[in-house]
Amino acid sequence: MTLTPDHFDKQSAELLRSGRPVLAGISGGRDSMALLSLLSQMPGCHLIACHVNHGLRPEAEEEAQFVCRYAACLGVPCVQERADVRGMARSRGISIEEAARDARQALFLKWAAGYPGAFVALAHHRNDQQETALLHLCRGASGIHGMSPVSTWANGLTVVRPLLDFSRKDITAYLEHRHIPWREDSSNQSAEYTRNALRHEVIPRLDTLFQRDTSLSFSRACRIENQIRTALSQALDSMNLADPQGRLFLPKVNQLPAELRQCAVHDYLRRQHIPDLTEDAVLRVMSILDTDGPSRTSLPGGKLAVRKEKRLMVTDAPCPINKGEQPPAGTAGGI
Repeated sequence: MTLTPDHFDKQSAELLRSGRPVLAGISGGRDSMALLSLLSQMPGCHLIACHVNHGLRPEAEEEAQFVCRYAACLGVPCVQERADVRGMARSRGISIEEAARDARQALFLKWAAGYPGAFVALAHHRNDQQETALLHLCRGASGIHGMSPVSTWANGLTVVRPLLDFSRKDITAYLEHRHIPWREDSSNQSAEYTRNALRHEVIPRLDTLFQRDTSLSFSRACRIENQIRTALSQALDSMNLADPQGRLFLPKVNQLPAELRQCAVHDYLRRQHIPDLTEDAVLRVMSILDTDGPSRTSLPGGKLAVRKEKRLMVTDAPCPINKGEQPPAGTAGGI
């Protein structure tokens, strides 16, 4: 497929041309440099290049300078800031990948405060979509799903991904044809990370086995799944299952057929931005709907699902006083 803004999906294109500030995440890698080039040519796109220096590799400082220099050549304003990702991971007891994601989202929220109405643009493409869908599937997610062209982060920022229909080959061809430079992230070649192992080992084997580009099949499956989830959410909304505070009203939920009841719980947790939402987590929440059972269960992301006064709600889990502290009484399961 020819890589031009004219081939962006309709929803992304409308937002990008709306005149609202577009905070484009530009790492300096091939995908984000293509995004920077494409959006800089797009009429009505009020573009700001945004670079997060994670400080994880020796070349990080040079990459930050590279992004700002190239943005200046295009006449695009650039903001960049360094994040102490290692320190964040250590202090919070989370992985480097999770800390980097949280740092990026926090910085985009900070930058958005200076640009009223701003939203975020990211350079995820079709091959990223396949990797994400495989990760979700293998980690126990319900259904095969990936990223949406337009979605919302937990911090409220709207995110667009206009390159989801394009492949890595499309992007490379675009850059080479226009002699646009990029920086190769050395960590992308390491099989130490699960996503890289999928990219370099598993997916090429799938392509060879089926003798075609299997990312097309995954892209189609994710698009259909997103359509089904959207339709289901709209149908559940029409049932008025939530109270004015947005909590699920259990007397109504418990009257639904079992399958639809589970769909209602899954949809509610998804809207609460529970990360890495698996079928196991949904089933544990289902177990607390019964008044004879426990009243709470732990969820990914330091959250709790709590049944209280015939309502289901999601709250922050209390911080333990020390490592030996036990989870709250009545907690079913854990992550």
